[in-house]
Amino acid sequence: MGGGIFDVTNTSLVFWELVSFAILLILLYRFVYPVLREQIQRRQAAIEQAIEEAERTREEARELLEEYRRQMEEARQEARRILDEARRQGEAQRERTKAEARQEAERIIRQAREEIGRERDAALREVRQEVAEMVVQAAEQVLRREIDREEHERLIQAALDDLEAEVAGSVSGG
Repeated sequence: MGGGIFDVTNTSLVFWELVSFAILLILLYRFVYPVLREQIQRRQAAIEQAIEEAERTREEARELLEEYRRQMEEARQEARRILDEARRQGEAQRERTKAEARQEAERIIRQAREEIGRERDAALREVRQEVAEMVVQAAEQVLRREIDREEHERLIQAALDDLEAEVAGSVSGG
């Protein structure tokens, strides 16, 4: 008879298997489970610590990122300020250069006008000098003629001859 689960001959075997299994469970619970539990707790603690460390690291990274962004913004503002200052200084330098160039041009023009005036005055003095010399020469020529006694007597004689001719013509015609 036999063959079923509840066979009497097999009942003791099942019993002993159950007892052995229970003893195994007790031994496992008594000696292995505490070690496993401790290992699991240590592992859990390590994982939790790693997670906390990761959270701290992430928070630090977030703070560093915020600090980096703040510094980048400050650097951009500083760069804009420096650029604006450089533009302003460049514009001021360009205006100073233009004013200096304008003053230099005015100085050159003034000097050129003064030089032209001096040259014109010198030319006028030279022309006057030449005219004066020419007048003096002409006057000398005239005076030489007048001073020249023979010429003077010849001119007087010619004038007297002309006068006599007119007088004679008026008497004979008259």
